[in-house]
Amino acid sequence: MKISHSKAITLSGLTWLGIGMLLIYKGLQFIVQAQGKMIDFFASFAGNQQQGALFLIVIALFIGFLKGRFVLSKTVKRVTRHMLTFASPIKVSQMYTKGYFILLGCMMLLGMTFKYVPIGADIRGLIDLAVGSALVNGSLLYFKRAVTVANA
Repeated sequence: MKISHSKAITLSGLTWLGIGMLLIYKGLQFIVQAQGKMIDFFASFAGNQQQGALFLIVIALFIGFLKGRFVLSKTVKRVTRHMLTFASPIKVSQMYTKGYFILLGCMMLLGMTFKYVPIGADIRGLIDLAVGSALVNGSLLYFKRAVTVANA
């Protein structure tokens, strides 16, 4: 199957958006259900458990925003640059390098190991929410790039 550059870039953005939304949902569930030390710490100066959880959510979203804009933006540039090296339309199998698939596999493996590592739900929620937020922010960069490529 072959698709245009802008569709390939949009597909990448949609993938990141979908996974990011899933992780945000999962992270929020962990934080809402958590009774951990981090929430207790933030509750000590925020007023109560709910305010402590809200503070933790804001921190996770901010970390995710920074990671999306400053770390994942480099990945978006590298992946789109790779896609644009091929004549349009490109094969779906040409969209990503082997290194990108290895990175995805490592990230999935890391995520699966969290089931077996004894960390609190609040910390796991913070991680999932931050990564999900970063992926959503990164997906927006893909969408901007797809519009630029489509208009070129």
